Amino acid sequence: MAKEVEKLLETVSEQEAREFLRATCNVPSTELSTYVRFGNSLRGREALLQKHRASFPVLKALVGADEETRSEVLERMEIGARIDLKGISIIRKRLREAKLTPEEVIAARGGKITAATARKQVQGSYAAYLDRLHSFVSGIIDVRDAAKLGSDDVRNEAGELRIGFEDLFGLDHRAPDELKPRSAAYELSVAYRTLMHLEHGTLPFAGGIGEIDRDRAHPWLQSLNALTGRPLPGHREDTANLRELPAAERRPTVVEICAGAGGMSIGLERAGFEHIALVEYDKHAAATLRRNRPDWTVIKEDLRKMDFKLYRQLEIDLVSGGPPCQPYSSDGYGLGKDDPRDLLPECVRIVDEIKPKAFLFENVDGLLQARHSDHVAEILRGFRRAGYEVDIHRIQAENYGLAQERSRVLIIGIRGDLARSFRMPPTFPQRRTNLGDVLVDLMAANGWEGAYEWARERRETNALASTIVTRRGKLRAKEAARWASKGVDIAGLPETAPTKEQAAKPGFLPALTARMRARLQDFPDEWEFVGGKQATADQIGNAVPPRMAQAIGLAIHGALKELSWNMEAMLWAENSDRRLVSAPALLSDYIAAEKGLIPDVGAKAVEAPA
Repeated sequence: MAKEVEKLLETVSEQEAREFLRATCNVPSTELSTYVRFGNSLRGREALLQKHRASFPVLKALVGADEETRSEVLERMEIGARIDLKGISIIRKRLREAKLTPEEVIAARGGKITAATARKQVQGSYAAYLDRLHSFVSGIIDVRDAAKLGSDDVRNEAGELRIGFEDLFGLDHRAPDELKPRSAAYELSVAYRTLMHLEHGTLPFAGGIGEIDRDRAHPWLQSLNALTGRPLPGHREDTANLRELPAAERRPTVVEICAGAGGMSIGLERAGFEHIALVEYDKHAAATLRRNRPDWTVIKEDLRKMDFKLYRQLEIDLVSGGPPCQPYSSDGYGLGKDDPRDLLPECVRIVDEIKPKAFLFENVDGLLQARHSDHVAEILRGFRRAGYEVDIHRIQAENYGLAQERSRVLIIGIRGDLARSFRMPPTFPQRRTNLGDVLVDLMAANGWEGAYEWARERRETNALASTIVTRRGKLRAKEAARWASKGVDIAGLPETAPTKEQAAKPGFLPALTARMRARLQDFPDEWEFVGGKQATADQIGNAVPPRMAQAIGLAIHGALKELSWNMEAMLWAENSDRRLVSAPALLSDYIAAEKGLIPDVGAKAVEAPA
């Protein structure tokens, strides 16, 4: 890893290398210096370190040590000594004290005793101050009346707390908008100004908030309490582990670009978002959106020609979309920024023009390939310049109950002042399913008696569909073989499910209809697609599975509105589109039932419309 980083540093600056490693390679910030500085500190010692099987913490300590300490540790390793973190610390301390006179050693130890005593006293004062601060905020957090917030009691207590704050943290605190959001200096600045506004009775209008929101506490009060490190008792009881969406009037808003056939749109709708506009250039996909949701505002337009500034005044909560993946996929030749279909720079522009509270963009794993790293790093810098904390996340469809091997990349950005409240949704490995159970009723719909045996075999091997993709032209041999190993002929797109006659042919494998593909992508069975076979296949293959989008949407919704969901109950609500029940394992029972020889055991054992 260090060698690769050294090569990288030959072409880019250290700052750019660190940005690339953190944002694109997901290298923890705490490990960056070890990789970046390894070459200067330990070059030529690789064989020695390998011989001693030096752990990463030891490497990290060696890179960060002074030259004298590092030399002695390496010398000891050369003669066979085993060195751990404690040993490095002892050597560093001994070498440091060896440079001091006896009087300096005594003075240094005395200074430590004095400092430790002072720290204990400060900690005691600090703890007492935080107790008082927490009690104060807890008493006013739910006050919605500006006059009560400006009462003499509140102002006097805030004034005393402000003086205590200055004693502990000093007087010099720059304005929050001059500091990096989420930094320690930013949090202290917000807390200090909150106390000053409370002291002067002006908090309701602080921070450009305007009138008090009757449904929520003032965000600066929440930031002030966050300084105490303690939750507000009872404040979030009514919003914890919700199992249904809040009232419609509190729904967050979304502008969606590259909306496609509506996979992400359905998911965000289920997550409680209200669509203000959906932009889609493909005429068939735009028609699909209008067919299924006549009340949605669907704009068929090239987003590169649109001005999105008009949406800024609506204070949009979320901008979302699935910009074309072809620039980053193997099927699209992976041209990246040189592909005219690349819309990631437009995503940055749109976010900057709308200024939403958050954004969400989906793409393929190929986005993270090394050849695209410079371009992706520039895109991330663009989002950060626009005022957002941005991260790249991977997400797997099978962890959200889809019978499909679909890995995707999400670029998620949260406005700087809100970013600390966002968390990725949990995964649900216990909800994993298989190709057979999901498709058995559709496979059997046209009289194929072997559908249940086919489903049983898929269940026994826990078979997942390969990624549902669009396909034009000749199918790749490896892809066809991969699907065949799962019991599926992926070459065609039949109009109907298999018949008995088709299944009787030697070497028969069932093919997937458009409806089967749509179900594997988690579209509701009643969702209609407009266009011919290829247009329909394109829409289905390009879509974001709704339940994946719903999970991310709920996480963002919760962060923006301070809500905590029972995520599993939300994603698998009882009123879902289909009933899922296990099919019996024995084919003979189904055949016998169809012939009237035994009661119909399969009537309730397949997936059917609710």
